[in-house]
Amino acid sequence: MFLRFGAREHIEDLYENGTVYMNSIQYFRDCKDDPLRGDKYEGISRITNYLPGEFTIPEINHTVKYQALQTYEYDANPIGNIYSLYCVSSHGFPNPEDFAAHISNHGFGDHCLMVKNNPEFLNRIKQAVKELGYPYDDGFIDYYDKETYNGEVGVFRKPLEYAHQKEFRIYVRREEISPLILKIGSLKGIAKIYTSMEIIEGLRLQSKPKPQGL
Repeated sequence: MFLRFGAREHIEDLYENGTVYMNSIQYFRDCKDDPLRGDKYEGISRITNYLPGEFTIPEINHTVKYQALQTYEYDANPIGNIYSLYCVSSHGFPNPEDFAAHISNHGFGDHCLMVKNNPEFLNRIKQAVKELGYPYDDGFIDYYDKETYNGEVGVFRKPLEYAHQKEFRIYVRREEISPLILKIGSLKGIAKIYTSMEIIEGLRLQSKPKPQGL
């Protein structure tokens, strides 16, 4: 199932009216004063970590030795909007009994929407995006160690320090850098509101043995 943590007024607007507010990638990259939401690595295309070595600057005849060197490539003006959901799944918790939402999620807000019908929720968003004519994609975030990882990054990878967010991401590709606001209708039939602490402290999963003969 999906969980969306946020301020009470935003969660109630999502529940009552189906308001899906998607900020731009540029917003999250520039959001330096909010360590939960901000990520300077957001939208980079490739990261490379080099082993210890040295490089020379011929113009000044100077050689620099380094123990670690990291370079990354990114578009100075990344395009697209994203919507993040906490996902309770085997992707993040192979053993259901290990599940516990990290306390830091309370930092997103004091309320939480639990989506109980994921296919219906995603279908509504896909349909709203389709009507606007934008390309749509979604999927789990894969987390990487930014100190050792080498390779492509893109919009579905994030540094390992965000792994506790267990993010399932919706990505809409559009040129505008403004927020994208969708209206997908009331979620009263497929979701329920809780306080964030009710989820963090009280939501646990139990695995049940399959009945014999099945």
